[in-house]
Amino acid sequence: MPPTRVTTPGKVPARPAPRQRTPRPLASAGGQRVGLAGRGAGIAGTVRELRSEVRKVVWPSRRQVANMTGVVLAIAAALGVFLGSVDFIFAELFRQLLSLAGAGGY
Repeated sequence: MPPTRVTTPGKVPARPAPRQRTPRPLASAGGQRVGLAGRGAGIAGTVRELRSEVRKVVWPSRRQVANMTGVVLAIAAALGVFLGSVDFIFAELFRQLLSLAGAGGY
């Protein structure tokens, strides 16, 4: 059974200092490299894994691609119009403020 802490009312017990981790080297003691992935054997294994993953992808149909492209273009155009109008409004506002201050010259 672990020991229980007895605290007085109104006092918070001190927290123990966190344990420090020791860093692990990337090379073993014998000087050989340790594989980080642990799978495959060089380029051939990587290509095999890549082909395996690409086969799992569910590709969208042409109609879905066309619809998504249209949505992206519409949102980009709307955002461009919005930001352009905000920029125009602020430019006119500052132009008016500068002309009121007598620093006009544009």
